[in-house]
Amino acid sequence: MANEIRAMEIRVDDGSRRVPIRNTNGDEIGVFIFRPTDLGIIDRFNAMADEFDKITEPLEKVNVKPDGTADATDEEQVKALHEAEERLFKAIDKLFDGNAAEAFFGKMHPFSPVGGKFYVEIMLEAVREFINGEFDAEAKRIDARVGKYTRKYKK
Repeated sequence: MANEIRAMEIRVDDGSRRVPIRNTNGDEIGVFIFRPTDLGIIDRFNAMADEFDKITEPLEKVNVKPDGTADATDEEQVKALHEAEERLFKAIDKLFDGNAAEAFFGKMHPFSPVGGKFYVEIMLEAVREFINGEFDAEAKRIDARVGKYTRKYKK
């Protein structure tokens, strides 16, 4: 009888979803995996929103030109931009418990101006809407399941 090695594992559906990130043209600009109905994500999202001014504080040292670019020749401004970017990447990765910053900002700098806002603000609004939609859908599924057991007791 030959020795057999088996990998032991337990698989549990933790609600993780592989979510493509698309721009308004429908082009895929990234993919990330996260758990949109993890109750902890709400607290992490709110904590990040509360800390957003602190995260972007180094940007106060950056002079943005009318074309939306920073002065790349001023070492202090470049350093401040990188510091804000590093703070943001850590916060995004903490929010999603993984390497989501690369998925969102691999093709566009998070502090790029888009429609009078930073790109990161637009991204966070889209994520908030997505999370809210996922929670609403899950709540409806739970209500339907519970309802089939409690319906006969309601009068």
